[in-house]
Amino acid sequence: MEIGLRNSGLIQGEMRRFSPKGVLVCWMIFGVSAVSLSTVLHASPANDEAREQYRSRLSVARTAYFKVVTSNDQAADVQAHEALAELERDYPGDPVAKAYHGSLELLDAAHNWAIWNLHKQAADGLNLLDAAVAEAPDEPEARFIRAATSWHLPGFYHRKAQCEADFQLLASRAEQDARQGKLPPELAAATYNYWGQILVGRNDTSGARTAFQTAVRIAPQSPGGLDAGKRLGQLR
Repeated sequence: MEIGLRNSGLIQGEMRRFSPKGVLVCWMIFGVSAVSLSTVLHASPANDEAREQYRSRLSVARTAYFKVVTSNDQAADVQAHEALAELERDYPGDPVAKAYHGSLELLDAAHNWAIWNLHKQAADGLNLLDAAVAEAPDEPEARFIRAATSWHLPGFYHRKAQCEADFQLLASRAEQDARQGKLPPELAAATYNYWGQILVGRNDTSGARTAFQTAVRIAPQSPGGLDAGKRLGQLR
């Protein structure tokens, strides 16, 4: 997971233009029988093996996803879709898998030359992102993927207000979520980097400085932490 995360612009907060059609997309996954999330995530020794199996498979899917993000690798795209399909089959209702699935659909739409299918594919991706957050509003990774994806969408999608609200909520607890293992440190750092940029846009220099400093403290060598460090030096 770490390699994929560190190479991804999604967790740095940079803008990427993927489509000749002018669609801006962000980039920021996953056998045996079906297992409920409550069984996987319940904090008891008996479920340690199940939790580790889930996390391992999620890590494989994340790595494939971020490889698609950084290089538009078609083999990785196939791997990410396969990993997601398996995860959603074996862990029904998993909001993290659903969020990554939605973001991947948007990324695929940006590379799809079938213009007649572009709107539907993008709408399907957004619906998956919204469903993931609606079904698990306290799941930080699902909300982060929705927020980071929305950050990079063009204005006609009308996602700015929702995106900023997501990052505000995430920033209120991301450092704690990272300490508790609920959110990868790289994503927590990216959260504060995005939030700092939002505060800069609101002319809240003091708040932005605190956000950038927090990003650097959490994961100084991650893309989000490195970018936040640069932005700190630009504040007046």
